[in-house]
Amino acid sequence: MSKSRKPWLDIIRATAILCVVLCHSVEAFYRPVLLGQLRLSFPFWNIENLLFTVGRIGVPLFLATTGALMLPRDYPDVSAFYKKSLFPLFLTTEIWIFFNYIFYCLIEHKTFEISRLILEMLFLKASSLSHMWYMPVILGCYIALPFISRLLQASSNLRQYSLLYALGIIIFFMIPTANVFFKEAITVIPGFSPQLDTGLWGSCYSFYIITGYLICRHQLLDRFKSRSLLLGMVLAFVLNSAGQYYLYSHHYYQSTFLYWYTDFAIFLIGIFSFELLKRKYQHRTTIKFASVIEYVSRCSFGVYIIHKPILVILQKCFNHFTTAPVRIQMPVLFLVGLFGSLILLYPFKTIWKKAGALLFHIK
Repeated sequence: MSKSRKPWLDIIRATAILCVVLCHSVEAFYRPVLLGQLRLSFPFWNIENLLFTVGRIGVPLFLATTGALMLPRDYPDVSAFYKKSLFPLFLTTEIWIFFNYIFYCLIEHKTFEISRLILEMLFLKASSLSHMWYMPVILGCYIALPFISRLLQASSNLRQYSLLYALGIIIFFMIPTANVFFKEAITVIPGFSPQLDTGLWGSCYSFYIITGYLICRHQLLDRFKSRSLLLGMVLAFVLNSAGQYYLYSHHYYQSTFLYWYTDFAIFLIGIFSFELLKRKYQHRTTIKFASVIEYVSRCSFGVYIIHKPILVILQKCFNHFTTAPVRIQMPVLFLVGLFGSLILLYPFKTIWKKAGALLFHIK
């Protein structure tokens, strides 16, 4: 592993991309269940719920890692940061929005519409492949990063922001979680709609980034023992699963936001996972399979980009050529999506390095 890299962050990034691929592999079968198009027995529902929840940890880990790496830096020249980091990411995003739209038209036999492509590239319409929602989010976070960094580093006492942090927890996570139930299950109580404009905070995604910074730079969770964090994760999962099963068993299908990143349980599970992985690996000088972990970490963005088209193609093949049970198809999707992506990225990591940097943000 390169001496300049932090092995524990590579481990977290590698873990994050494994979770993302798992999430999308399970979602291919679990999404119809969430929308009420398919019913599952209680044991199978629990399995898919567990795997899907674990998969959701990936994005919080990525965002917290971004905060740990980028917020402690100095940004004396914001335009230089935009040129070096933001513009290449924007260019990569635009290239893949274009490729994904072409792929979508071919695989779904849709008519090519230049107007739709332009709208997607201007971020005025959702991308044709669902996983690309993350790209405008991270671009928006990158725009704000230098200013958030200056604010945090200029403050000698971050305790003065405790009230603001608590308010963020309420607005970004607790209220959206409660609103899931108010939408269908508890209609006698109207959903909460905060009128306080928090747009400049960067929404819940910047909150994950800031929390990652606070964990690494200001030991936000050091007062809690590891077993307490593990217990918190278990309780959050159990309560969230109970809430989700209540909605499922009572045929409330209009919202799946108990799995989204605005869900308080997902926030806790993701952030506690980040803290526990940091504790376990931060001070280790040697790590098994270090070179493999570094490779997966360096290629994690590329895996994020290309695993979804692989899954789409593979699932269509399943639909046409096999009647294998879900318990077979799901792990096949995961393994082929992950290792297929890593194999395809290998020449871009080792030979076509400039293309790898441009197309897959490999560093």
